Amino acid sequence: MHKVFFSRFIADGSSKNRFDKLLDIFLQLLTYSGGSVTEALNWMNQLDQKHQLTDDAYGIGDFIRDLKEKGYIEDDPEKPGLFKVRPKAGQTIRKRSLDEIFGKLKKSGRGNHRTPFSGPGDETTSE
Repeated sequence: MHKVFFSRFIADGSSKNRFDKLLDIFLQLLTYSGGSVTEALNWMNQLDQKHQLTDDAYGIGDFIRDLKEKGYIEDDPEKPGLFKVRPKAGQTIRKRSLDEIFGKLKKSGRGNHRTPFSGPGDETTSE
């Protein structure tokens, strides 16, 4: 009979930091909200309350501060207390989307594709 022991998971330093993990979630929510930073942050707060995404050491307030410092969002001068998306956030969303779509594609060797047409081939001959 096999015995299975469970222990507490201790994350190593190779995993993403807290900001990057929260940024992934935020950018997805920003896409779903149609670019509304306020709505995306409200959803993040709800997710945080339900799933404890943050802790006392790094909370949603710290994450918002980091988003501002890193150029993803800024205060909306026309609507005090609200935020608006900076171009960096849109660029990051587009880049991650392309990586998600094309990142798993592998380069194939020459001639490794199906086609009803014949080509010149790899070798040139005198014929």
